[in-house]
Amino acid sequence: MARVTPKTIGESLYWSYANLAMAFASARHEEPDYQQRDFIVRNKIYHGLSRGTLQIGSLIIDEKEKLATSGLCCYCASDVDLTLDHLIPQFKGGPHSADNLVVACRSCNSSKRALDLLEWMAKRDVFPPLGLLRRYLKLAIRYCIENGLMDKPLETPNGLKDRVPTLFDTLDASETAENDVIPTTCPFAIHLIPYDYPEPGDLWGRATDAEGLQEIEPF
Repeated sequence: MARVTPKTIGESLYWSYANLAMAFASARHEEPDYQQRDFIVRNKIYHGLSRGTLQIGSLIIDEKEKLATSGLCCYCASDVDLTLDHLIPQFKGGPHSADNLVVACRSCNSSKRALDLLEWMAKRDVFPPLGLLRRYLKLAIRYCIENGLMDKPLETPNGLKDRVPTLFDTLDASETAENDVIPTTCPFAIHLIPYDYPEPGDLWGRATDAEGLQEIEPF
């Protein structure tokens, strides 16, 4: 399947989620790059989500993972001075609920502060752990469905349309166009939703993507 250039918020979220599923599928083999069968997974999931024949799975999977790894920081895998952190900050409108709470060491929690997960990762030039990104995308998709944003045109700062945003773009809120369709109250960094995922050889050797994560289905 050719690369998709999302035109709407929904397409952006679904394309990222399809690439996430491809990354999870790659954990089943030991090849350093993506294989044809991984791209088939991405194709199937993107079209299934877009056509409504597939649905994003429950956050129960993510809650089970959180319980299984509750002795480690979800950001750096440290087991020292653990706290709870809001993945999407309450300051930005994130809910004070179990779905939005993750285990974090005090150092990471203090560093992240009121930043969105993707904003903080972009600031550090680090790609998010897949388990966290899966939770983030599920929360974002649920929010955008509930608030009628999925079919809204995808716009970037200064009203530039049809540009594929990347995880490490930066957004100056003062430069956002007045007619930007993404409301300022949206707690998610839609402009930073990643489409290009690291190759498997770079992805699965990191401490924050534990071995057990490789056996979990993307949904």
